[in-house]
Amino acid sequence: MVTRVERVVDVAGVGHIAVTVFVPESGPADLSPAVLFLFPGGGYGRRYFDLQLDGLPDHSQAQRHASRGLVTVTVDHLGVGDSTVPARDDPRGPLTYARVAEANHAAVVDILGQVRAGTLDGVPAIPSAVAIGAGQSMGGHVAAVMQANHATFDGICALGSSFTQLRGELPPGKRRPFRALPSKVVHSWRHVDEAASFHWREEPAWVVAADLDNVDLAPWRSATVPPCAAEALKPFALAREAALVRVPVLLIYGEIDVTPEPLANAAIFCSAPEVAVYLVPRSAHMHNFAPTRHLVWARLEHFVDQVVMLRNVEESIRES
Repeated sequence: MVTRVERVVDVAGVGHIAVTVFVPESGPADLSPAVLFLFPGGGYGRRYFDLQLDGLPDHSQAQRHASRGLVTVTVDHLGVGDSTVPARDDPRGPLTYARVAEANHAAVVDILGQVRAGTLDGVPAIPSAVAIGAGQSMGGHVAAVMQANHATFDGICALGSSFTQLRGELPPGKRRPFRALPSKVVHSWRHVDEAASFHWREEPAWVVAADLDNVDLAPWRSATVPPCAAEALKPFALAREAALVRVPVLLIYGEIDVTPEPLANAAIFCSAPEVAVYLVPRSAHMHNFAPTRHLVWARLEHFVDQVVMLRNVEESIRES
């Protein structure tokens, strides 16, 4: 049994960040010492991590993690879903990755502080809680910026996030530009076959149609997308931030995904003490719909355990 706790975190000068905390039924002895924060991709909200599909059980990543004793928090970015959406005439200008990351960081600090103090509904105190950030697509980019600018987490995972260049599957007859200028890359994305890029061919057609419907939005989608999401279309747009990350990194990509060379992304994280890449069979970019989604979730849980273990060893070395 997993309990959902809906919270709104006030962020000074910004508004609020909407989160859902998935509380394990585990007692303190069985509770993981980590807290996992999940951030959605462009066009999606936090409910992407808690998919409820008629007749298709077991699609909730957040419930999966919480059922194994891991406090899991799904987050709507600033400008997404139920979080504050700044006005178009905001004097601070359009939402940048830096502003989104700053607001997200404040929300993580707030929730993590409550977990450590034992003041979050239903969660026993975890005084030395380890924070792990994982983001799908744009969410992985934001997590990297959070880490680069604020050192928010003890480890980060990017799920389908390209730090080199975005590439989608093209319909028959379309050709991809060779070493194109950024403007040409953006133009070519308009011709991408999103169904083939985002969804594995074994997935039910009605699920694919519901996910790609931009008029009648599915519950896991977001009607708003921060303008900074488009920046990721430029090659190496977030390479500088990724190069500043100094915690363990896990990169997960589907067999079909939106990056031309999954392994090349690892080289961007040149300051991280460890970078692992996991390639998921029978999965496209939106991993939580894929028939092999459980492999993604299990690999992420293994990463969480590894980060906890490494931090414990580091602390014991410092104390000796």
